[in-house]
Amino acid sequence: MKPTTDSSKPQSVVLIVDDNKNNRFLLASQLRMERYATLEAKDGVEALLLAAEHDPDLILLDVMMPRMNGYETCRRLKDNPVTTLIPVIMVTALREVTDRIKGIDAGADEFLSRPHVRAELMVRVRTLIRLKHTRADLQRERNSLRLLYDIGRAINAELDLDKLMSAIITQTQTAVNATKGNLMLIDENGRVVSKYLIRSGGQLEISRTVSAEVMSDGLGGWLIRNQTGCIIDDIDNDDRWKHLPDDMNSGGAAIGVPLISLKRIVGILILNHPQLAYFKPEDLVLLETMGTTVAAAIENASLFQEISEERRKMEAVLTQSTDAIITTDEEWRIDLCNRAAEKMFDIDGAAVRGELLMSVVMLSGVAQLSALSSLEQLNGRFVPVELQLDNGTTLYITVSSIRDVGYAILMQDVTEFKRIEAVRLAQEQREKAAVRETFTRYMGPKVVDHVLSHEPGLLGRLEQRHAIVMFADLRNWTGGMISKVSPAEAVEQLNAYFTRMMEIAVANDGTVFELTGDELLVGFNAPLDQPNAHYLALKTAVEMQDAFAALRQQWYTDSGMELGLGIGIDEGDVVMGNVGAESRLSFRMVGTAMNTAHRLVDLAEDGHIVVSEKMRDGLLAEVPAWATSLHFNEKLNVKLKGIAEPQHLYYLETKRPLLR
Repeated sequence: MKPTTDSSKPQSVVLIVDDNKNNRFLLASQLRMERYATLEAKDGVEALLLAAEHDPDLILLDVMMPRMNGYETCRRLKDNPVTTLIPVIMVTALREVTDRIKGIDAGADEFLSRPHVRAELMVRVRTLIRLKHTRADLQRERNSLRLLYDIGRAINAELDLDKLMSAIITQTQTAVNATKGNLMLIDENGRVVSKYLIRSGGQLEISRTVSAEVMSDGLGGWLIRNQTGCIIDDIDNDDRWKHLPDDMNSGGAAIGVPLISLKRIVGILILNHPQLAYFKPEDLVLLETMGTTVAAAIENASLFQEISEERRKMEAVLTQSTDAIITTDEEWRIDLCNRAAEKMFDIDGAAVRGELLMSVVMLSGVAQLSALSSLEQLNGRFVPVELQLDNGTTLYITVSSIRDVGYAILMQDVTEFKRIEAVRLAQEQREKAAVRETFTRYMGPKVVDHVLSHEPGLLGRLEQRHAIVMFADLRNWTGGMISKVSPAEAVEQLNAYFTRMMEIAVANDGTVFELTGDELLVGFNAPLDQPNAHYLALKTAVEMQDAFAALRQQWYTDSGMELGLGIGIDEGDVVMGNVGAESRLSFRMVGTAMNTAHRLVDLAEDGHIVVSEKMRDGLLAEVPAWATSLHFNEKLNVKLKGIAEPQHLYYLETKRPLLR
């Protein structure tokens, strides 16, 4: 199945999974109107196959389906490394909290209730696709650096040619998310001597022959003739692509680069993906950048195979290597220092030939490592080590035993990579510190640590949650206290009030969303699940009223003004995320529960905690004994502004000590 779209150049692909044909048609029509390409699956089994094959940007997943329900489908998608990063929106008529919790446990990123609102669908689709693309871009950049380093390690750590080819194909496939990789080795006469192939999820396949058509009229011949890489967006419509018997039904995109060493083309690397126009120019730049390194790796591995067969050829080839290499006999007497090693250690290779490695002053560090490595072998191979030279250069050193010859010491200068890695780690630490500082404005240390460990992208997304919303508001501040004291004293009193109230909120795992005027907004079960959210919210309110008594007495002593504190609490669905203008965003909640809680705090007199009927019922269900002992007072048929139906409210009254 190929993606369906109303545009010749779709921006993104959405997989729609629903056993109801009408539901699929509705969603597909709305998506294609926004220039999204679509794929359709009628059940979870088909969805798993399409997701692995096409790597869609987003999946809209029904819950109730035959063969495999949405929960199991989502769980398998997230367990599969190939599809784990694809965002999933569960589209369902189920509205129970338990159903949503099951979806979250399965790995769903968002929920959409039926019947859905088209505008809401598009906002969520755009947000999650943008998140996936951002993750993909970051992963691509990391893969670029990691790939170059891994290829370098392969040069030093692996001398077996077949294993090296497997490592190169696997690493380059991972770097650009290709599903199939071919690597063809070319001899000095331009003939293919070996072909290595790895399909998605498969093992290395080796062939010693290649179709002559591929190397004459096909992409392989084109790469050799032009000595540059290229991208084919649609292999079915490009004359350079020759379909072979083992891939007649394949389609999609391809990317290829010649692997050019100092003297010649040593191989051709071709990668495939089933999606049309999948590969980007930056993928080609990456592959061409590492082409020289891969070519050197292939040459070194090939040359070391020849070492075991013919020592004279080995010496001639090692001299041309771009990595520093020293070979010794079985007694550790120097046999060869290549040009890179002579330059690196400022020695004359001919002058030190026959000398014990340990006796050459400039090589003393390498010699010590060689001696130690003799005691540190893993599965018959020496353990690679790093060595810091006096001039600041960092070498990655591997000692390999060559049968009937001696030892080969390969040294790669990784100084620049270490520097880049240090810069990257420092940047990550700074970014993490900045995120921690931002989160600390809203949450306590325990919640912040959990968010950083499990939800680092929380501030960057919109999320719908069932939250408990609490407002705490001063009484007689604006009309009384603020006119009796200086601005500096007013600010000092407000700071003392907010500081004490926030301490209580944070201690009870509440999230402080806003401090506005003389009002405080605290949320529970947001941004993280809190099974005892009702209890935490009311406990926070009671402790705030108790703690306010001391502030109230102090302010009365200082200014003679009698202030109060009212609290209102409601619960309901809210949307949580960054709200505001591009230049000024803040982490907020928006929803009906916010409006209702604000109406309740307006009704609250000093010492009162006014709660909605939903809040009181939730508290009774959560902690029945404690809730019953609080002796709520009732307010029946209360008319709230903006709400048509009269409300049944409850309130607690805190007894205030007499002011002295």
